[in-house]
Amino acid sequence: MFDDADAAIAKVQDDVRRAQQRAERMGELQQATSAARGTAISSGRELAVQVDHSGWLTELRLTDAAMRRGPAGVARLILDTARLARRDLEQKLLAAASTILGEDDPALDGLRAQLERADR
Repeated sequence: MFDDADAAIAKVQDDVRRAQQRAERMGELQQATSAARGTAISSGRELAVQVDHSGWLTELRLTDAAMRRGPAGVARLILDTARLARRDLEQKLLAAASTILGEDDPALDGLRAQLERADR
């Protein structure tokens, strides 16, 4: 019985240690997430966009060639390129989480599932 109690205490201590380490890494993850930006350039290089960590458009650069597409063409170009920038952001966020938390962290499963749903 004493060995079982020692094993149980050791397990609890190990769980507490891992929880403390994860909590420390969460601050690092939050900083990496806040700093993350997604970028994309349209296939014809007429437009470049950047989105912040929330996916909000923060930068938009148009060329004269983009403007010759007309209002509907420019709108479609912006939407398509912004979508690519958000995908770039998502991949960067996933990579940061994998690096900081570790590939085996259960939070990554939820993040991967969320990204898969967004791709549909």
